[in-house]
Amino acid sequence: MSAVFDEINSGKPVTSGLRKVTDDMKTKNRADRTGVVNAGEKGAQVSSPSVSKTGPPKFELQMGRKWVVENQVGEKNLVIDDCDTKQSVYVYGCKGSVLQIKGKVNNITIDKCTKMGVVFAGVVAACEVVNCNGVEVQCQGSAPTISIDNTNGCQLYLNKDSLDGSITTAKSSEINVLVPGDGPDDDWGEHALPQQYAHEYKDGRFVTTPVSHSGA
Repeated sequence: MSAVFDEINSGKPVTSGLRKVTDDMKTKNRADRTGVVNAGEKGAQVSSPSVSKTGPPKFELQMGRKWVVENQVGEKNLVIDDCDTKQSVYVYGCKGSVLQIKGKVNNITIDKCTKMGVVFAGVVAACEVVNCNGVEVQCQGSAPTISIDNTNGCQLYLNKDSLDGSITTAKSSEINVLVPGDGPDDDWGEHALPQQYAHEYKDGRFVTTPVSHSGA
């Protein structure tokens, strides 16, 4: 996954090896309408490395409004490029996979994923990361709100267009935000968001400040 993000940050094309969503993957065009993406030749799926123990993998557009990406394991080349701002994306239970959302959508939710990478063009409302472990998320456009809740380990890459948005965190640790430098050849700046706070009672109320461990 880190290699994919390295290509993105260096300006190299990342989409050349990504698997696109074809018409037969959309709910309205599926023959079986099960939502299961075949990873190879047809056969018993219990032996496939892409099958999650929690359920079969899904990669489909439901009712024309919601993209569902579930239980993808070890799939590095997932891509959604036929999307619009009226649609949402829900990513659930994925592990060791990378998804790129090439069009701007309304909102994105990444839920209960481990070692998952998500690259998106932008959102109208928000990108939410909940109940995750060791994920990487990159916004290539605008994102008014990015929220991270109950997550242990998140690398968040921002574009200059998304620096004006807000980031909210709750019950989370090891959250690092990377921002682009001033020039195209400048290194990215990395900022660790505080996870510890000091609370002092002053003038009839508590004043909360983040605790720094810079070693200064």
